[in-house]
Amino acid sequence: MTLPIGVAALLAVLGLLCLVLALGARRNRGFEAGETVALDNETLASERLGLIGRPDRVVRRGRYFIPEEWKSARRLQDSHRLQLGVYLLLVEERYGVRPPHGVVILGDGSRAKVKNTEALRSEVLGIARKIREQRERLREEIRVRPPAWKCRVCGQRRNCAQARG
Repeated sequence: MTLPIGVAALLAVLGLLCLVLALGARRNRGFEAGETVALDNETLASERLGLIGRPDRVVRRGRYFIPEEWKSARRLQDSHRLQLGVYLLLVEERYGVRPPHGVVILGDGSRAKVKNTEALRSEVLGIARKIREQRERLREEIRVRPPAWKCRVCGQRRNCAQARG
């Protein structure tokens, strides 16, 4: 059994229309051209830099690997830019090629390109260094000099290296 030419043509047009609509929906959700090499399934880590992260998507475009991060916010925020800066460093270390930029896909479907500048890299590494320094300070003993009578009635006396009296 064969389809009449008019029905076949109508089905072909409907198929083409579905394809165009699907591509439009894909684009509205933030997907653009490029091969997806990671989709929130690969944690990137750098012992050398002391950084770890998981971009929502890493796309291969030519010789570059571009990290993408999806956010529900409608405006690019500084924290988004810094998070993407971490991913730019991690992607470079993982794939061996420095990405020229990363992309934040905002809640309204718009795309904010974040350039991989030396200033961004320095800012990210500086913040990471400060976080590590603060974590080290948390390990330092806090010197206290409570009165001896407070130590005698304290429930943590046996656990305290600074107990008096």
